[in-house]
Amino acid sequence: MKKAIILTIMFALVALTGWAQDRLIRVDSDPEARHTSRQRALFNQEKKRLLMPLDAAFGVECVPSFSPEWTLTYDSVAHALVYKIAAKSVWYTTYRSMHKQKKAGKNHTKSVPRKRPKNYVAPDVNTYSLSVTPEQVQKLRAIWRTAVGTAEDREVFMLDGTKWEFFVDGKRAKSHREKNVLVKFTNELADAVKTDNVSRKDSLLAASQNVITGLTTPPPPGKIQTAGQGQFEIDDRDQNTPYIKKLRVVTTVTYSLKD
Repeated sequence: MKKAIILTIMFALVALTGWAQDRLIRVDSDPEARHTSRQRALFNQEKKRLLMPLDAAFGVECVPSFSPEWTLTYDSVAHALVYKIAAKSVWYTTYRSMHKQKKAGKNHTKSVPRKRPKNYVAPDVNTYSLSVTPEQVQKLRAIWRTAVGTAEDREVFMLDGTKWEFFVDGKRAKSHREKNVLVKFTNELADAVKTDNVSRKDSLLAASQNVITGLTTPPPPGKIQTAGQGQFEIDDRDQNTPYIKKLRVVTTVTYSLKD
């Protein structure tokens, strides 16, 4: 019962934080980006090698929790949108090669990191492309520049979840929320490229101004503007009752009030 209550509180806090995450966040404000393990370094290396075209001018990287990673980019040489998706999760493939099982008791084992990868086999990648006109490229670049230019500096608390990371002109911004207008747009655009649906691609780009408007429109009065999750601790209440927990959370919420 105690565990159920703690988990309920944790997910409620994540939901509260999530309500304010519909806007993009600058990547360099994320503490995760400043701490790189050997496995994460291998993952980033392989993700770039497998999924990022050499001539990608701008685009998005999608890293789901369990599904394979994918990218949607504009190839400036081929003058096309390129959608690449791994056949298996790059993250879990690199994780297995960088960890080994070690005994942690009579009937238990634990995963411990290796110094270098072992038995690593890169997953296959499926690639799809769809040509775009110079006018459509201008519209796409305007969307990406608006998104990255309006991204906010703040840290985000997430237990887990899919991450979309957008890049253009050497700058990056990310979102953990499918409700973000650019995330919805790129998901639909990626599906159009994958299915070779030219008319769907054209209709999405014809309405590109709606995406820019959604990115630049401030939240309505009376709503949560930002919510940040700080320190999070779960401890035993005392030595005699380790099954009873103390939960300590630091949360900062900014509201927009109506007159």
